[in-house]
Amino acid sequence: MSTPTPGKHPLSQGKTPSQAQHGATATPPVSTPFSVTHAAFSPNGPRSSPQQVRKSPATATTGTLGRAGVPVNFDSPSAAAALGALQLGNGLDIGLPHLAGLGKASEDEKARRLDGVIDILSRSRGLVSEAGLERLAKKLELEFMWESSMGGSEKKTLIVAGSALELVVEFSNNVVQSVALSFPDSAEIVNKHAETAGGILFKDLQLGEGQSPLTKSLDSFAANFERLAVLDKLSINPGLNLYEAVAGIYESLTRLHLWELQKAREDPALAGNSEELLENIVLSTKSGKPTMNAGGRVGMTLDYWKERRLQPLPGPDMADWAAENEQTWSIFIGCAPQREIGVNPVRISDKWIGASVEKAAPLPDELHAGGPIIDWLEPESTFVPVSDQAKADPMQAGPPLLGPRLPEVVFHATFNPPVHIPLDLWNQIQELGCVIEETELRLFDNLVIPHPPGTESDPGEMRTINCTKKTLFAAPDDARLSLKTHANTLYVYKPAVSRTLTQMTFSHPQQLVSMLPYLRQYAFLAQLLENSFKATPAEKKKNNNNNTPNTPNHPPSSSTQAVTTAQDAFESFLAEVAAASPDGDGDPAPLAIDTTLTLLSVPRLRVLFPFGTRTASVTVEIQENGRVHVEAQNVLDARNTVAPSGRPRAVGDVGRLLETVEDVGKWVEFMRSRWA
Repeated sequence: MSTPTPGKHPLSQGKTPSQAQHGATATPPVSTPFSVTHAAFSPNGPRSSPQQVRKSPATATTGTLGRAGVPVNFDSPSAAAALGALQLGNGLDIGLPHLAGLGKASEDEKARRLDGVIDILSRSRGLVSEAGLERLAKKLELEFMWESSMGGSEKKTLIVAGSALELVVEFSNNVVQSVALSFPDSAEIVNKHAETAGGILFKDLQLGEGQSPLTKSLDSFAANFERLAVLDKLSINPGLNLYEAVAGIYESLTRLHLWELQKAREDPALAGNSEELLENIVLSTKSGKPTMNAGGRVGMTLDYWKERRLQPLPGPDMADWAAENEQTWSIFIGCAPQREIGVNPVRISDKWIGASVEKAAPLPDELHAGGPIIDWLEPESTFVPVSDQAKADPMQAGPPLLGPRLPEVVFHATFNPPVHIPLDLWNQIQELGCVIEETELRLFDNLVIPHPPGTESDPGEMRTINCTKKTLFAAPDDARLSLKTHANTLYVYKPAVSRTLTQMTFSHPQQLVSMLPYLRQYAFLAQLLENSFKATPAEKKKNNNNNTPNTPNHPPSSSTQAVTTAQDAFESFLAEVAAASPDGDGDPAPLAIDTTLTLLSVPRLRVLFPFGTRTASVTVEIQENGRVHVEAQNVLDARNTVAPSGRPRAVGDVGRLLETVEDVGKWVEFMRSRWA
């Protein structure tokens, strides 16, 4: 990567795919694999209703329901549990008329009315049910049919199909028993991921502990299945299978990731590091880590940044907790209709990168700053046939369409979480050939740490942010953890006009890889500011009410998106730490840490804090890939450049320490306790 010029982020553009010009034509109608072979899938074909009356089993459970508390018999244990979980009481016959007089109804009538209750609730609350999934299929414009088991069984099967998609969901008493996902006529690079995708969809529909058909939300399943449905709706059979288009990018980027990971293993400078750390280094400094159907999300993502990426897990039993609670920055890759000029249509290929990944040598006209050169390729264009309907369309402008055409579909990227970037970087990403969804112009610091309601300041004035935080810390000579109280102040000089990067369309995966170093730069800056200067809810309460007893909170380095239950558990742990810590809530004089932020050219932080008998001053730059470069410092001098162990300390250690702890308060405490 070349050295950045002031005020300019030198995105490495390389060779972008050539732009293809083609006329706008009507998309041929999708021919589904079921439209011919399964007449029942026709809108006019017969299909059973999810509200079909079901025979109840001979055994029944007893519950209580209604104003008078009359015992009621239900047609199945799951139904009884479902209704009991709602804790429905007075006024039930008004709010849910289907249950009025249920105690006197026949078994078949009870089953019918119970189906009605589930139908009503799933309509209003989006719950997992037979009716809820049928409505979702209709909303997504997919064909579907029901199959009932023989012999009066309570089991029913919903089959949903599209042009290249088939989903089979088996129900028993409105409870999902199994899910099977397949992609008929798709390539192996697609079908090898069908089982993991189906497993995620099944988990979205399964009843968890304490859940019932009347409390299980359909939201997670709907979000995942809609992503599949979008690709299916934009596909054209034959000729354009968008599952294969996305899987092709995944195959190419996976080869690149594995190649980079092997290079890291062979790097003498990284010798002795764990496999976990090597994977995190590659994820956060190279071309990212592609994943398919991971983290409860169906589809392809490119992970490129991670919270606490340089901190090893305390033990293998923490891996699941970390995966659930630690933030990962990702780009979700899908497809979208082509609405803008300037982005080339999708191409179906798994050869976006050469077989050896690395080019042997740079071409004479290529600028090269050292290191390996990725052998990016330009796959051939993908064409789709013109349907007979489009050929004969009298409203079609221009000459009749007689031959294949380019698809009117482009690759689409969604950033999770969104990334706040300065306007000059925004413009340079567009210069790569990407089209970005416009978002509101704001100041960078206000996007990261919004002004409290009613306290907007003049953009031309310096902004001051005050925050009292507690930092969990262990001194080197004490095995106990303690809470250090910090009075953090952030001064923002010359703020940068910025936008939030949420979605964009692109032509080639090289464009995504080229922008990753700069996304990491501002993702880390935002992460650092949030951890150090953004109060948690409990800290806000304390800052606004000095008479309220101090309440320990999760450490600033914890993600603000942490699951509430995990945060509560951690705060309970910190409360115990504070009770046993003499430096906890009883600290009468918080440590003052003053930080100045400037965003011109390269983001810079100047941090002042007490250091022994003097005031320390450290100025750092936040560079590409979240690298912290120390521009000036007075922490290390002739008195402390050698550790007690004999290891020499270097100025670079100051920057690497901040990269590791990701929090100004922890960074300061480490230097004060070990280097002062």
